[in-house]
Amino acid sequence: MNKKIIAAVVVLTVALSCLVPVFGAERVNDPLVANDFIKETPVNTTLNFTVRDFTESVNPPSGGSLSHITLAQLPNREAGTLRLGTEPATLNTAIATDKLDQLNFVPAKDYQGEAIFTWNAHYGTDAVSPYPSAVTIKIGLGNAESPEDPETPPSPSPTATAPPTQKPEVPTQKPLQYEDMLEHWGAYSAGMLGAEGIIVGEEIGGHFYFYPEKVLTRIDFIILVNSIFGVKTKDSLAGNPFADTGIPSYMLRQAIAAYENGLISGKAENGQLYLRPYDTLTRAEAIKILDNGLKLEHPATEDLSFNDTASIPLWAIQAIKNMEAYGIVKGFEDNTFRTYSNISKAQAAELLYQVFKYQNHARKTKSVFNTVSYGET
Repeated sequence: MNKKIIAAVVVLTVALSCLVPVFGAERVNDPLVANDFIKETPVNTTLNFTVRDFTESVNPPSGGSLSHITLAQLPNREAGTLRLGTEPATLNTAIATDKLDQLNFVPAKDYQGEAIFTWNAHYGTDAVSPYPSAVTIKIGLGNAESPEDPETPPSPSPTATAPPTQKPEVPTQKPLQYEDMLEHWGAYSAGMLGAEGIIVGEEIGGHFYFYPEKVLTRIDFIILVNSIFGVKTKDSLAGNPFADTGIPSYMLRQAIAAYENGLISGKAENGQLYLRPYDTLTRAEAIKILDNGLKLEHPATEDLSFNDTASIPLWAIQAIKNMEAYGIVKGFEDNTFRTYSNISKAQAAELLYQVFKYQNHARKTKSVFNTVSYGET
């Protein structure tokens, strides 16, 4: 064979071996990875799962079968309760395959929107799916007419019945798998942002890493928020309103774009405006920036009821009211908001995915939609 042809074949072979899918679609199709699926139920109607929902969503090893599942994350408590029989399911609960038809979800009264829980598939004693799979429950969506006002829920039918048992719908998008989030509470939201190409972590050696516990600075969050709202980076420093010195150009161009689009307002000090890009970000600041970006048409009116509401500054009150009312933030299990706590990258991803879902569903369909969050938001 001609030496040039042989050389070309070798080069092509090496090049192809280095190709890695940008969003990891092939990588998450590991034989043991269970598939996400979607179920629907009318408002105020219990959804009963079947064994088939789960057995048809798994990819057991050769000669194996699903022995049991474990629950990795539970639905947002405002959306409803996942139960095993009549008792609430608990985190890490192991449910044998022949008991899966006892699993059910009871929506909160008059709730319409989504609920999500995640689970791991176990095949015998050793094999387990390396990445949690998600079940998305659509409550009322597609089962009732959409009102003109997206904040006024339709009246539920007292005779509403659950849809017939059918093979669950499989989402078209699978979350990007991060090696450092395989058992992390925020894996699903971070993975979906990656799959959508909005926020993709770092790729090293054919694997993706997210660094979920990284504490974000103000500029870190500004760059992420620009991505979620589609704000384009400025191509120059013209119109720079900030008095900070020594800030890299790429940061300033992102910050100027965020400023001009009303996402941030900077920090006023001694008659000048400062970006303070390296300051850590507080929860209150993050929520304020997201509220600025959403520009909600119907601001929330109900007072906040967090145990530490008194610690929330006046400039953040309305933003937090809005984000809580729309389901984008819910506080912690002890009913605190923790105003001045820092934001980790995983917490930011959770908030940003809720914003992404709100923008891409409620505003397009004009339907009632409460985003669901789980984990530490």
